[in-house]
This record gives sequence, structure tokens and C-alpha cells, in this order.
Amino acid sequence: MKKYLLMLPVMLLASLGIHAQTTKFTDLIYYASLKNSDVYDNIMQNNYFRQDYSIDVNGHEVEYFKNITGKPNTEKIEVGNYTKLYNGDILRTVHYTSTDPQHIINMIAQAKRFGLDLKFQGADEANNIYIYDNSFYAVSIYLRRDQTSGMVEIKQKEYLGIE
Repeated sequence: MKKYLLMLPVMLLASLGIHAQTTKFTDLIYYASLKNSDVYDNIMQNNYFRQDYSIDVNGHEVEYFKNITGKPNTEKIEVGNYTKLYNGDILRTVHYTSTDPQHIINMIAQAKRFGLDLKFQGADEANNIYIYDNSFYAVSIYLRRDQTSGMVEIKQKEYLGIE
């Protein structure tokens, strides 16, 4: 019984150092289909992130958000980059970065559960690289080899379906 009483405070102290990831892979996929104003509204509603800053890049606004819960400034989301197609459609790109490698490892697992196909797994001098793909999204995940940070890039793809 004394063992269990000793374990309880130790477990409580250990849990204080654990911080949950504030965004999921499915959130990032969802953001890839939204306009900046809709992403802003969605992110502000959750109270996990705040807008860091916004800049104009080649005539369109790119917005940067950083987390304010858990370990502040460990997670960042960038929205607003896009490619405009000849027919006027817009293919958006979302970037997520984290200085906690466990967040990136979680994103890799979530991408697999989302049903994306792993097209490439390899490494360069700095990163372990995972490239996932399906008919709608191209996802690149980079995890620093020194386990200090990582990035997830989600790009919408032009879907050529039969109409």
C-alpha cells in the first residue's frame, strides 16, 4: 500500500511535464480547404492558437499562428499560400511546424490512419522524409534527424474526375 501512495505523487509530478499536441492532422487537412478568414475563425474559436502575424506575399495574405497552450510557441500553422489554376480554382497549402518531435511523429501516425498512401520514406542530411499522397492531397512530413523539430506540408491537388 505504501508503494502505491508513493507512486501517486510521482505520477502527478511526471504528468505536469507532459503537454498535449494542440492540433490534429485532420484539422490541417480541413484548413487546406478553407479561405484564410475561415481558418482564422476556426483557430480563434478553439483558443489553442493566436495569430502571430500576417504578411502580403505576391498579392495574397499569408497568416501565421502559434500555439498559446501547453508549451507556448512550440507549434505554428501557416495558411494563405496557394496556386491559382488556369480555370480560376485555388489549390491551398498549409504548413505546420513543431519544435516537439513527438508532435511530428504523431502526425505521421495520423496521416497513416487518415488513409494516405506512403509514397516515399527516406532521409537527407538533415531530415527524415515521409511523403504521403491520395487523389486530393500531397503531404510531406519532415522530422529533423537530431529530433529537434519537424514540419508538415499539406497541398491540395487538382482532382481530375469524371463529370
